[in-house]
Amino acid sequence: MDIALTSGDPASALWHRVDKSDLQKIWDLFDNHPVPVGQVADRLGIDVLSLTLPTEISGLIRRNENGKFEIHINNTDAPVRQRFTVCHEIAHYLLHRNLIDGDGITDNILYRSKLSNKQEAEANRLGSAILLPWKNIITWHSEKYGTYPSKENIEEIAQQFRASSLAVGFRLGI
Repeated sequence: MDIALTSGDPASALWHRVDKSDLQKIWDLFDNHPVPVGQVADRLGIDVLSLTLPTEISGLIRRNENGKFEIHINNTDAPVRQRFTVCHEIAHYLLHRNLIDGDGITDNILYRSKLSNKQEAEANRLGSAILLPWKNIITWHSEKYGTYPSKENIEEIAQQFRASSLAVGFRLGI
């Protein structure tokens, strides 16, 4: 794991807050695209359950009765949204683990929970960094187009990385 690989990444400050032992478990998975988000959760010891949740709930992370972390994702959401939700909840685990209890952190469709807006913004930023690794996007786009990613190619980037165009735009700041 080389944290220097986050150079230029808008989420680098968040990556530096993540426990190094957690990063060692998952860092090699970011060489893949699309990122195997289920494997990321698995390597962190988090179960992911696809359930029918109320329409206003995208997902949640909680500790189960055995103390193990589990993510619930709404199986009625679009697959790209489910992938982002898993990453968002993993980000809560990596950044805010001490705040997760049996009641968990439930995120509504706007990724709002009982946590502060700052903590939700952090989970969104790191979640998008997990889903869309900076180095991969820049390298892929440069090899294909010879340029830095642009607004014109958001849809193609989204398709390549199995993400929504909204997530790609957010990640690239465009």
